[in-house]
Amino acid sequence: MPMGAKRRASTGNIIGMIVVTAIVSLLIIAMLVMSHTLSEKVRTYKTLNDELAVAIEEEMGRTEELKTLPDYIASDAFVEKTAREKFGLVYADEIIFQAE
Repeated sequence: MPMGAKRRASTGNIIGMIVVTAIVSLLIIAMLVMSHTLSEKVRTYKTLNDELAVAIEEEMGRTEELKTLPDYIASDAFVEKTAREKFGLVYADEIIFQAE
C-alpha cells in the first residue's frame, strides 16, 4: 500500500470517530434534556396529586355531612331555625330587640 493511501485511511478513521463521538454526544445531551423535562413533569404531577388528595379528603368530609342532613331536616331544631330565619317567627314569650 502506498504511503498516501495509508494516511487517507487513517484520516478517514479519525473523521469517522469524530462524527460518531459528536453523534453520541448529541444523543447524551438530548437524553439529559428529556430527563430534566420529565423530572419537571413528575414534580408537577406530584403537586397535582397532593392537591387532589386534599380535595378528596374535603369531599369525603362533605359526604359525611350530607349523610347526616336528612336526620337534621327531620328534627325540630331545623324547623325552628327555618321558621326564625325565613319567616321571622318567634315564641309567644320571647322579646325581640332590634338595633336602631
